[in-house]
Amino acid sequence: MSATTEQQTLPQKAADAIIRLIQTENYAAGTKLPNEYELSRMLQVSRNTVREAIKLLVSRNILEVRRGAGTFVSNKHGLGDDPLGLSMITDQPRMIHEIMQICYLIEPRGAALAAQHASSEDIEHLQTLLAEQEILSNKKVFSNGSDIAFHLHIALCSQNTIIYNICHAFYNTFQQNKFIQQITLQMEEPDSLFINDHHKIFQAIQAHDACGAYDAMSAHLLHQMDYLQKQPEYTDVFSPEKK
Repeated sequence: MSATTEQQTLPQKAADAIIRLIQTENYAAGTKLPNEYELSRMLQVSRNTVREAIKLLVSRNILEVRRGAGTFVSNKHGLGDDPLGLSMITDQPRMIHEIMQICYLIEPRGAALAAQHASSEDIEHLQTLLAEQEILSNKKVFSNGSDIAFHLHIALCSQNTIIYNICHAFYNTFQQNKFIQQITLQMEEPDSLFINDHHKIFQAIQAHDACGAYDAMSAHLLHQMDYLQKQPEYTDVFSPEKK
């Protein structure tokens, strides 16, 4: 149970005040906060209290301190490194399978919302990510990182924080999962189907076509699941009697 306001220490109260500042000023991830002296003056507490409050917020992945640069809003959005406890699941192939099932439920809707809400800057950034994938594709290189960046930015464009946070948790697991890394290494060159899928998703978002974005993302995720089913490591997981 969380402490009441009366039970909170000064650093905890200062931490809450900093969170309110971030929300009120609409600080995006990567935004630099005022320095300790300025925060101390704004919050009317000592610099030592501010320092302790920042430590609390760093531990909660709300802030990050960059040596020599200052304190910034973390791009982890207050999420833990493993908020869903996925690292404790021993059956890794089945975990990936179940994550893909949830992605299939969530990401198409996120793409539809992105088509409705994406700004010109969002669309430009998606186009840049897609261009980077094209360059790697021409070099016959598959980058799990560039694929994830594309998906996460679409989730961000949805302007639905929950969709983004869930996708962030899942894709963070994908980046660190040994099974996914092994499959990535086995791909001698990018799957042209995936690249083509991304083009269709982008074109629908660019056209603000919510239905088209939903359908394109759904098709893409089905293609990804079909690819996983063909991998020897996942044969047992995807066999009919185990589904």
